Amino acid sequence: MNLQALTFLLLSATASLAADITGVIKLDGPQPKRPPLPLTPESRKLYEGKPYPRDEVELVSAKGEIKNVFVYIRKGLPAGKTYPTPKKPALLDQQQSMFRPRIQGLFVGQDFAMRNSDPIIHNVRSLSQENRPFNIVQPPGTPDRLKRFSDKEGPIELRCDYHRWMRAFIFVMEHPFFAVTDAQGSFTIKNLPPGEYTLATWHESFGENKQTIRTGVDGLKGVMLRYKPKRGLNFE
Repeated sequence: MNLQALTFLLLSATASLAADITGVIKLDGPQPKRPPLPLTPESRKLYEGKPYPRDEVELVSAKGEIKNVFVYIRKGLPAGKTYPTPKKPALLDQQQSMFRPRIQGLFVGQDFAMRNSDPIIHNVRSLSQENRPFNIVQPPGTPDRLKRFSDKEGPIELRCDYHRWMRAFIFVMEHPFFAVTDAQGSFTIKNLPPGEYTLATWHESFGENKQTIRTGVDGLKGVMLRYKPKRGLNFE
């Protein structure tokens, strides 16, 4: 067997061992109240015949499941290993005077597309530290604007200065092992090789934390992470 064939077999074996991490993040406490947003007159017109939106900082279900927690591998990946940059742009859309999605991850060097789907003006202003800040004004009907980030960083807060309740957050990553919790507080990190890692989480209101995890060839299923109000994230 030649060296090239041996290398291919080793890479294939490593890839075949990769498995998923799944879990749920919950709040150990009462469901937070969601006050109405201070919509401007032009934003109210976007909701004619529909209920006005409420604050989305703390989206917690009646069962305590937390939405919009960013979950990622912070430590434990092989040093110097690189991963292919997605060709499809990450998208931030401005819909009914809200940023969608509110939180997401993207790669260093990946296109980041900003879109205004509303019939009113918006802007996207970044509060980045490691990457060069930007402020892009998007009147209605303008084409998507693209940006690329050259350094890993996160979270980066994004704001619309025309509508002060509009907030979004992005993490610029160097690997694909991250996820965002859904309305059921669930997350899945796909294709992570077996090993010991630092699993980190971040939420705009509940804060951040980290925990050591160990995964095998079957991955890690049913991870339960719990947050206790005003005591930081506590994992069980």
